[in-house]
Amino acid sequence: HSSDRAEFLKLSKRVEYTIRAWYLLQFEDLMQLYSLFDPVHGAQKLQQQNLAPDEVDVMEKSNFKIVTDDEIEVAHSGQYLLNLPISVDESKLDKTLLKKYFEQHHHDNLPDFSDKVCL
Repeated sequence: HSSDRAEFLKLSKRVEYTIRAWYLLQFEDLMQLYSLFDPVHGAQKLQQQNLAPDEVDVMEKSNFKIVTDDEIEVAHSGQYLLNLPISVDESKLDKTLLKKYFEQHHHDNLPDFSDKVCL
């Protein structure tokens, strides 16, 4: 039993580190995107990206917000450990795309959120 427990703890740590690594990659990508909307240098960076007006419009509607000094301090200190507040505006989720897909490709035991996709 103790060896099973040790193996389970090892697996749990690996899962935790995998999730944390994925989160950090996603966070870095979002920070790079956010830098395009920085009030000081964002316009210049957007011009350098040479994005189409439709792409800029989509990004502006993607709910980017300017972070506070406290949030930046927490992020730089590395103390957040996946505890940043996250809320989902479900009115911006597409509820038809996956519904149609799963009607054509049936799967058992789908989670409650299986009909929602963030575009």
